[in-house]
Amino acid sequence: MGGGEEELRSYIIKGGEEGRARLSVLARVLAPTTERLFDRFEPLKGRLAIDAGCGGGDVSFEIAERVGPHGRVVAIDLDETKLVSARQEAERRGASHVEFVKGSVIEPWPAASASFVYVRFVLTHLTEPEALLARALEAMQSGGTIVVEDIDFAGHFCDPHNDAFFRFTELYVAAAKRRGADAFIGRRLARMLDTAGFADVGSSLVQPYGRTDDVKEVTLMTLAAISDAVVASELATIKEMAELKAELHAFTARPDTTVSLPRIFQAWGRKP
Repeated sequence: MGGGEEELRSYIIKGGEEGRARLSVLARVLAPTTERLFDRFEPLKGRLAIDAGCGGGDVSFEIAERVGPHGRVVAIDLDETKLVSARQEAERRGASHVEFVKGSVIEPWPAASASFVYVRFVLTHLTEPEALLARALEAMQSGGTIVVEDIDFAGHFCDPHNDAFFRFTELYVAAAKRRGADAFIGRRLARMLDTAGFADVGSSLVQPYGRTDDVKEVTLMTLAAISDAVVASELATIKEMAELKAELHAFTARPDTTVSLPRIFQAWGRKP
């Protein structure tokens, strides 16, 4: 099985236009914490950066602003629908220094000697996430920085308690495990960077939560996006998923309810 086929097999979240819309909402929620994360590192003006598993390019454009017009961003993803939208957005912005490339993140990358590599919510979906880190190391110049963000589904919470919310998290974890993915990979990121050969590894943790429309919308959109994988894995029926969606929608529609996203671990390191 080729790298691209392997990635798609283990990916439980629906892609295409629906996936692009979900990622856009998620990017809005995470923008403040991701920007603060990038601020930790030296300026990227004029540098080459790679966004591996870029989705619709939301973070690619943030990186593009940081490298400036004399730098370059190579953004890689397998989902052509998302890439088409990203290319259209790049044209609208006049961001000619951002290149969106269809490709596997576990096969050789179309760029080398990068100063900065970013990977968000990709390792969790891979059956062999170490393969991506090996490709990153190959594509980086000595002294370059890698930054990884990924989920850890332990620690979800809501207020007040809601059975539908925790059934959603249970199904997500089970569907990921069934396909060889890891919904708890976040806690392992720092150790994985160490093992892959990166130096000066550091890490932090954030967990968005709230009563706001965007945070709640991410939860609802994620449930919808995993429904096909859950049913295909025989973890729940179509009828059960419809009932779960209705229950969770009713809960999140209440103004007095709070929900969390997963814990998000952030880890970084340097190529020696």
